[in-house]
Amino acid sequence: MKKWFIGICSILLLSTLSFGATKGNRVQKKISKNFTPGSVVSGTPSTGKVRRWYFFNEGAIGASYTFLGRAQYTSIDLGYNFYLRSIESMLGGVNFFIGSEINMPLYFKTMPGSRSNIISGHPRLESKETQGLSGVGIQIPLVLGFEYQGFYVAGLAGYTWLFMNDTYPSKGAGVHPTIQTQYDGVIYGGGIGYKISNIINIGVRYIAGSLTDRSSTTKPSGRAIAEGLDKELISAKTQRDIFGIPYQSIHVFISLIY
Repeated sequence: MKKWFIGICSILLLSTLSFGATKGNRVQKKISKNFTPGSVVSGTPSTGKVRRWYFFNEGAIGASYTFLGRAQYTSIDLGYNFYLRSIESMLGGVNFFIGSEINMPLYFKTMPGSRSNIISGHPRLESKETQGLSGVGIQIPLVLGFEYQGFYVAGLAGYTWLFMNDTYPSKGAGVHPTIQTQYDGVIYGGGIGYKISNIINIGVRYIAGSLTDRSSTTKPSGRAIAEGLDKELISAKTQRDIFGIPYQSIHVFISLIY
């Protein structure tokens, strides 16, 4: 009797698992049917009330010219973009898309004529005899836009962090003094571009904002302290962060869609 009971329970358990797996697969297929790989150019129109979307990934490389307060920089940019685009065209064959663009500028050049944002009197920055990068940034904006036959226009809004390393002319022999500092703030902007056969994306972006220099992250080098630059820091005198530093960036890029 005990063996019969165990056998019946085993059959019922296997039946339940089989039914559950079948039902789960149906749900999974129903959900995944609403998305197609970004490499697919043409899509089948959806039926019923379900709207289908393409999911795109992009690996990007580009360059930027940035205005940060009284300083200017050039950079090489690395990026990763991801977004959803509607398969069905809207009015006039226009498609809607939404996503995000993660961009990391590597500031390799401080432009001549640049001046400090954090030292009283705003002294000139050293633009020729520098070591390493002038800074690194990260931009994470949300992107909303419309596309028509490969051409698109987009609006952007998000946040940025900049980790800068300012170099100042030395007053004597030896290495130049440097000061590390961090900026962050809300950014916004727009862009245009063109997609070639849904494989290559060529675009231009304009980003602007008002950033804050964080006094807690400002770190003068030993040479900067020896030359008294730490005592000339604006934040050291006010005992607060430096607000309202204007930020603008013009960014061009090319990306591979996959």
